[in-house]
Amino acid sequence: MEKETLKVNKSIIRITGIFESDGIGATERKLKDAGYKDEIIDNQQFHKNYWYPEFRDIFFRKENKETAARILVNDCIEKVTFIRRNKDREVIKNTQAIIKSKEVYLFPNGLHFFSISFDTTGMSLLNISDLTFSSRDFTAELEGYKEKEWVKWVENEVIAGIKIYSTWDQKTIPVDEYSGSKFKLYTVVDLEPNDSINQQVIDELLYDVGCVAKIGSAGGKEYFSPSESYYNLLLEDKISAFNNYAMLPLFDTFTTVGFGILSNDFSNITYNETYFRIYLFNLFIKYNLYRYNSDMRLDSVKTRNQFEKFLNNYNISTISYNFLPNLIFEKHRKSMLVEEELAKFEERINRISQSIQEDQQNRMNTLIGIVGLFTSIGSVEPAIELLESGRESLEFELAPFYTMVVFLVIIVSIPVLSYLFPEKKKQLMRKLKRK
Repeated sequence: MEKETLKVNKSIIRITGIFESDGIGATERKLKDAGYKDEIIDNQQFHKNYWYPEFRDIFFRKENKETAARILVNDCIEKVTFIRRNKDREVIKNTQAIIKSKEVYLFPNGLHFFSISFDTTGMSLLNISDLTFSSRDFTAELEGYKEKEWVKWVENEVIAGIKIYSTWDQKTIPVDEYSGSKFKLYTVVDLEPNDSINQQVIDELLYDVGCVAKIGSAGGKEYFSPSESYYNLLLEDKISAFNNYAMLPLFDTFTTVGFGILSNDFSNITYNETYFRIYLFNLFIKYNLYRYNSDMRLDSVKTRNQFEKFLNNYNISTISYNFLPNLIFEKHRKSMLVEEELAKFEERINRISQSIQEDQQNRMNTLIGIVGLFTSIGSVEPAIELLESGRESLEFELAPFYTMVVFLVIIVSIPVLSYLFPEKKKQLMRKLKRK
């Protein structure tokens, strides 16, 4: 069967990325100046009965200021055209798209998310494939945009000028060190019912759309078609609770394909809001693991403390009173190797904590030795008498002599304090380098 001929009833295409800022209040004001407004939660009682309190407080009720995301929305109609070129720089395809809304999720720890939703009215499978291919690529070329690159448009038009991407010869942007060069994709494809749509067709489309491959790749015999083992490996984490659709959570994409899944307003809310925030929460966990791993080399003690607080706030195991949201949460978490990364990072934290404890013990022993040395010298009075005797023999005035003594004590203290407090020394050195 030619999958390209299948008709699409409705679809959802959203791309998601991350950005950082120090002050959440200042960032919120900046975004509101750019047209964003506070999200208004509909169906509040539904969300109260649907989610466990820990998850509900992050995305819906938002009462716990220590964990809750500030969610801002900007409904809009903005047109962009992606240009695809061949190796000779000749234009081979233009893909037009309409952006219908932008959202930002501001988290208290300074690692934030944005999401862009496209108007997919009337899109075919081939249109969906073209748009997802171009819109996830940071460096996709935009027609008529002076800075050309899609990521620059996102920086300027979505997150109020906050930078998320740098080139080789530019100053490093911290978030760019672990964000990768592609946005994350969240896609839902609701096909028109057809007798030829069976589980195999849905699975193959899950691969094609989820891997941003040419429609027809899975099940085909072309050079870019997946091998049987690779295809089966990717579909291991497939979520198939009902006969009419299936979901495929992968590292960079989350895809749903089926029929009769966006047939009413409530199902649209389910996929565009409810399930999307499960997906977003797992991305939040994963990117924070990247972030803390990156920060560990800069300040291990501070990062360790921040990470432990982060786990206490966000490492929850169950999110909903219903089975399907929990299944989606668990499967997506598994596909992103969150548990494995958590285990490795906690092991790293334990090794660092042990090393810090041993270093602290060694420094304490040194400090005790220094105190013991001064104690063995005797009381303060003989030391002062010794200094006075030296001053008189050198015929120094009182003020210059003791100024010199204090200066010498400071010089001697610097290496001692550097040894006793190495983390503080590193922080100071980094601040001086920035200046």
